[in-house]
Amino acid sequence: MEIEFAETIKDKKRRIVSGLTKEDAYGHEAGIPIEEWIKTNLQSIGWDLSVYRPNEFLQNVFTTVGRDERRIQNLVRTAWWGRLMVSRRQVTEFLGGKLIGGYQQAAGDLVLFYGKNLTREMDRVILLNVKSHHIRRLSRPPNIMSAQRLLEFFYNILGRDDGYQTLESVNIWFVGIYYDIVEGEGATVSDVHIRDLFKLDLSQLPQINFDAAIQIQWHVKDMKETVQDKLAFVERLSDGFIEEWREHVKAKQRKYDRLATMLKQSVTKARESSFT
Repeated sequence: MEIEFAETIKDKKRRIVSGLTKEDAYGHEAGIPIEEWIKTNLQSIGWDLSVYRPNEFLQNVFTTVGRDERRIQNLVRTAWWGRLMVSRRQVTEFLGGKLIGGYQQAAGDLVLFYGKNLTREMDRVILLNVKSHHIRRLSRPPNIMSAQRLLEFFYNILGRDDGYQTLESVNIWFVGIYYDIVEGEGATVSDVHIRDLFKLDLSQLPQINFDAAIQIQWHVKDMKETVQDKLAFVERLSDGFIEEWREHVKAKQRKYDRLATMLKQSVTKARESSFT
């Protein structure tokens, strides 16, 4: 896929992102046209797969099940992507006969279905987590995903009787889109990087931000991949998380011990001065 996108951005016309201007090239506003650009180009490759927005995918999957709350809830519990992609509001919308809306906390911005039959093979999907970056704008590495959410997700998966088999079905890829906005040309993609979550070399992980929703922060282009199986990745993530957490707690302990000590000294000093 990375090779296909490398060919795409060689074409001056195909690398242009429609609907993205200098004025709205920020955050969520920039993300939507870039995701549409990815979707359009993936559909044009001609591979035997379908590309969906997450809410479009859920609309199709839920429709195959029917408006039966028990069956819908069972699907959400058993599909490997259920806990990462579905909100209560979306279930309520579908059961109420409404079109399913978006879910900001979904773990994927696009869904690739590579099966033949959506009813029987709804687990044959790849979640694409898209991160875009304006190359002329300095910024910290983007939030990739909550480390806590990932650990809880894997715990729920591996706690099932078919945990190993279910884990083998999980596919989450990160897509880094690096673009510029050129006067007279508009937004143009200059680089595309794709990484498989389970191949990430966690020894190169820059940081987990425990002060901001416990987010893993990492530029996709800086991610390194290594050879490892999915169980090894989960184990390394768990070990790395708890090691960083302990260091974080130690640093906070020192900080707040010092603050409390200094405050107590100030209280003592103020009390003594009140008697003079």
